[in-house]
Amino acid sequence: MTGESVPSARLQRVRRESPTQQVRDQLLLAIESGDYAAGSQLPSERVLCETFGVSRVSVREAIAGLEALGLVSVQHGKGAYVRGPIPEQLAGPFQHYLQLHREEMLDLINVRGALDELAAELTAREGSDEDLGALVRAHEAFRDEAEATATNLEQLALLDVQFHVAIGRAANNELLYKLLADLHGVMQQSRRVMLACSPRQPTPSVSDHQAIVHAITAHNVRDARQAAQKHLSGIREWLEKAQVPGASFG
Repeated sequence: MTGESVPSARLQRVRRESPTQQVRDQLLLAIESGDYAAGSQLPSERVLCETFGVSRVSVREAIAGLEALGLVSVQHGKGAYVRGPIPEQLAGPFQHYLQLHREEMLDLINVRGALDELAAELTAREGSDEDLGALVRAHEAFRDEAEATATNLEQLALLDVQFHVAIGRAANNELLYKLLADLHGVMQQSRRVMLACSPRQPTPSVSDHQAIVHAITAHNVRDARQAAQKHLSGIREWLEKAQVPGASFG
């Protein structure tokens, strides 16, 4: 390979907080979006430092994180190279993680399920028109991204979090909202990995979200709780049966 790799146009200077994570996330997004295809070389440390406005330490730690996930291969003296398509490369690390932490993840899902059901019930009973409007918009944003020709998994995972947190915000219970926001934030990365390993998963999620929104906006407390329960049951079943690659929700 001749010449130095050029930074993707989507790479931007990062904020001062958590620069390593921001660099890693931007590089991951660029790889997922096809800016750097399998076998291509990432820009040099020097170029990335200038592009992001961070130190070499932050760049090296970010690339090390991608290497730990099996997404890039670092060749000393040459640079970092993209190893392969994201879903294929994530399958191995996620399968290993499942083997070690499946029960822990299921425990988190069970806690999340109880909170999501309560939030859906309270929102159906007490949600204001303004809050319900925000919930509908959050659902539409997730749906549009899930149905896009080239779905951005990082963005889809974030929109999924925002949808569920919007339900907690509309429940008019500050403690419940904080618990949901913290829990969904913790689970965001595993969410993105599951979406990558199960490409068909967004479709039933959109349908489940629509059922939740329909029940909540109709102020049907029972149906809202049942719709939230059904949604989490599908995720729980996937985690229990998942043998990456090839598993899917629904």
